[in-house]
Amino acid sequence: MTLMLLGIFLFFLVIGTPIAFGLGIAGVVGFLTSEPELMRLIPQRMYSGVDSFPLMAVPFFVLAGELMGTSGILRRLVRFAEVLVGHVYGGLAQVNIVASMIFAGISGSAIADASALGGVLIPGMAKRYGNLNFAAAVTASAATIGPIIPPSIPMVVYAFAVGKVSIGGLFLAGVIPGLLMGFGMMAIAYVIARRRGYAPEGPRATLPAMLTALREAGWALVMPIIILGGILGGLFTSTEAAAVAVLYGVFVGTFITRELKWVHVNKALGHCVMVSAVVFFLVACSSIVSWILTSSMAAAHMTGSLRSLSTNPLVFLLVVNIGLLIAGCLLDNIAIMIMVAPILAPIAVQYGIDPLHFGFVFVLNSVIGLLTPPVGAVLFTVCGIAKAPLEKVALESFPFLLWQIAVLAAVTYIPFICTGLPQYFGYGR
Repeated sequence: MTLMLLGIFLFFLVIGTPIAFGLGIAGVVGFLTSEPELMRLIPQRMYSGVDSFPLMAVPFFVLAGELMGTSGILRRLVRFAEVLVGHVYGGLAQVNIVASMIFAGISGSAIADASALGGVLIPGMAKRYGNLNFAAAVTASAATIGPIIPPSIPMVVYAFAVGKVSIGGLFLAGVIPGLLMGFGMMAIAYVIARRRGYAPEGPRATLPAMLTALREAGWALVMPIIILGGILGGLFTSTEAAAVAVLYGVFVGTFITRELKWVHVNKALGHCVMVSAVVFFLVACSSIVSWILTSSMAAAHMTGSLRSLSTNPLVFLLVVNIGLLIAGCLLDNIAIMIMVAPILAPIAVQYGIDPLHFGFVFVLNSVIGLLTPPVGAVLFTVCGIAKAPLEKVALESFPFLLWQIAVLAAVTYIPFICTGLPQYFGYGR
């Protein structure tokens, strides 16, 4: 059954069918061939798949990121990044990465980061360095930090799909690895800039200039503190934190920067509806396939196969990472989480792996897939913005991709990197 569903889905994927429709068709065929008398369960499974309070955090985080990005905050964040790192080699590339690390604490989405920062920074980088492909590659690579540094939409989806995993714990797990990803990519950009002669943008900023930029960007820098602080302090759930983030974005745009207009709100709401609809439809269609896989005991069969391969949890994690990296080249990260995470998470527990550790490894692996062709969503987004060829941008992003895989290996086999901070606050084992 599993192989049949996979074959049907891959067929529709190859002929260009949208991922959600391919999943839905595979699920319907699965019902027809296995339990046609239960076809009436399809709408029920689709509805129950998205009928979740934690999943409501997705549209709120999307909307919060949109509001902060269109209310003058993004421009202030970029200016703050410029005074911090604009004076080093590859200054604009460094600014891009630092701005992505900061904006990651607002949007929770790689696509949102790539869209917002790409339109602002890619033209300037391409003009300054004479290399459009490098500019697009830096933007795409840096955008993958968005779902790792909290808040994170993929972490919300994973926690919903698996259950019994704290969203707040996953958020904390992403702090140190997200910083490692960012600082490592800054070092790579520096080396590339030195080799290619991408000179610094100007002299080091003065202390007054830094303080001015910090004051202007301060309202944006406070948002991640509000979100994490509220969750850790027990003031609100992750979904309520997302709603608070929206209210905060409206407040800052209306009363602080005074740049948020109704046209911006209308555009942000429209984009929020589009992104949320895609995510929820993917979740709904994936839920059909997940139910079939569960009823056909796919998890038990997979457990037996993996156990026969090795009882060593390190080998299990290696197999999972390789499989997910391959799947990330073909599937959307949300679809992978909904279909595969409920199967693999219980197996990981049987191997004695901390659910929080496995959850973060799964999320990080699936996010890296956003940067791998042929279905890398972030690559497609950035190439569309820059009007650059996908294959050349993918080649330029390869050093950054290798570093992200190195970080994945580190958090896989040195769990404390991602579990240390959550454990300090009482999450995980």
